[in-house]
Amino acid sequence: MAHIDFTRRIREEKLLLPPLADYTDYPYRRIMAGFSPPFIITEMVSASAIVHGGEKTRRMLARTEGIGCEGVQLVGSDPSLMAGAAKIIEELGFDYIDINMGCTINKVVRQGAGISLMGDEEKAQMMASAIVDAVDIPVTCKMRLGLSRDALNVVALSRRLEDAGVAAVTVHGRSGEKKWGMPVDFDEMRRVVEALSIPVVANGGVFTGEDAVKMIERTGAAAVMPGRGMIGNPWLVPEIKSALSGTKYTPPTLQMKKETCLLHMRYLCEYYSDKGGAVRMRRILPEYFTGCQNLRSLRQDIHETSTPGEVAALLDRIGEDGLSGAYGNW
Repeated sequence: MAHIDFTRRIREEKLLLPPLADYTDYPYRRIMAGFSPPFIITEMVSASAIVHGGEKTRRMLARTEGIGCEGVQLVGSDPSLMAGAAKIIEELGFDYIDINMGCTINKVVRQGAGISLMGDEEKAQMMASAIVDAVDIPVTCKMRLGLSRDALNVVALSRRLEDAGVAAVTVHGRSGEKKWGMPVDFDEMRRVVEALSIPVVANGGVFTGEDAVKMIERTGAAAVMPGRGMIGNPWLVPEIKSALSGTKYTPPTLQMKKETCLLHMRYLCEYYSDKGGAVRMRRILPEYFTGCQNLRSLRQDIHETSTPGEVAALLDRIGEDGLSGAYGNW
């Protein structure tokens, strides 16, 4: 995809899906494909693992059918290794590459990757340049406001990244002390928007269509990227699309949630094995039914399941009662 078409699409569609570690795997991207997101991306993938050809890593890079623009989020600290991984990603047919400059996980930070790169602007710019020079597909960067509230440098770093040739940047509106829990700084995000000519994607605190509209209004960003709100809620895509276009959104019925959840489990089982898929549903299934009555019991009982049949039987115990259903003996 040509860079000009990529940035035009960001400005037109105003929605990119997030890279969520341990969630946006291939099975979930298959689920999301059914909701026609304009952009979708893998969870973060190690550049070193890609270059060294691990089978597990290559499986993470399965392309998703039915997606118009699919990217890979790369994480690493060595510019040459990241550039090498980027070439492989391009050869696999992906449409864009995102550089992770915001992850706060200790094992990532200790390696000088993720948000550590925000503490070394020269290295971060060098890395972006190396990747941009290595591939013909667009390159983006995802970062936070800075390492801490006392070290906000997102505006300065974003300028460097634009100079390096990145096509867009995504800014999570919090600094690096916590993954979430702190208020989103809309003003600092707006300063990034005002400093750049490339699209800025705003991330953080987007859980509804209304949140997406407010985010764009308050920051002036070209687009939004929801985060944890996507887990177990692929309907957030049409909800945000409707809110941004001013059209009516119809939420899913309980039966639709059940059917999508079962399909998600089937994809997981095909990818990981029956037991592997069922075990992974333990933390995913309750997210499909937030607001369900007796949710605590549902969360407890799902941890006793280890086969697809047991998970399906548990789903049968979620009945129509109120707007979000109720879990119990029906």
